[in-house]
Amino acid sequence: MTTMANKLQEYIFPPFGGIRGGLILFLCLLCGCSSDDNDDPHKDERPTFVAAQRPNWEVDWSSDVARPDWQEPDPTKFECSMDLMATLDDSFLKYSSDNDLLAVFLNDECRGVSYRNVMKNGGVTYLLHVKGSSEEVGQPMELRYYCDNLHLMSRPTSWRPTFEPNNLMTSAYQWVLRPGDGNTKYPNNTTVFIEHSNELPFTITPNDLLGVFCGDECLGVAEPEPSASVTWQIEAYSNSTTNHVQFRYYSADKGGVYTFPIAITLNGNFIIVPVEF
Repeated sequence: MTTMANKLQEYIFPPFGGIRGGLILFLCLLCGCSSDDNDDPHKDERPTFVAAQRPNWEVDWSSDVARPDWQEPDPTKFECSMDLMATLDDSFLKYSSDNDLLAVFLNDECRGVSYRNVMKNGGVTYLLHVKGSSEEVGQPMELRYYCDNLHLMSRPTSWRPTFEPNNLMTSAYQWVLRPGDGNTKYPNNTTVFIEHSNELPFTITPNDLLGVFCGDECLGVAEPEPSASVTWQIEAYSNSTTNHVQFRYYSADKGGVYTFPIAITLNGNFIIVPVEF
């Protein structure tokens, strides 16, 4: 019997449909299913429960990329310049070191290199002085960040500023670097919406955790909002070898972990997965 989860696991939200479009499809499929009164259509999809202490789930960002030898450009070759600023997200701070590098590329050439600046509040920022020519005005630039402790290279794809000489360092030229943004270990990012339609057997607390796993490899962690009574959202990271992903839920109220047998495929976009506890 084709299960509800299998029907929806490859579903991608339309550009303007959002969650509402996914829910409409879910309801349509639900209405179209029939079963005997004694037949539970979700029996094989419900999770198993194991008592456990709060787990320390986290994505292992460590990689094997060698430290790059980025060099500042020859300033005599370029008549124009501008400035950029990047700040490390709090989740990245524990990996930060003085050996980290941030560089900006224009036409695949390094046009500025920066080292970390530790602020009084413990934050880390990078200031980039970018060189270019007048012919390159308006062309997109690319940031590349190397974390030495993780041997991880990140090439953020969600921020592609253009070369604008004499800029005023507005918010358009400032960025927050996060581990999951364009890293080469897990280049794909999928937003997973988990819909639980039945009454939960526990009370959601701030200590609850939601995790996405490929085997025992953690690909994403989130803390469900107590107000999110119908939908949970989690960012899952993957690469070309990732398949048959499942998710787990730790309930502080019940003192254990629910493991769902439903296998989903991460598509690098948006997917919705209906579940039953």
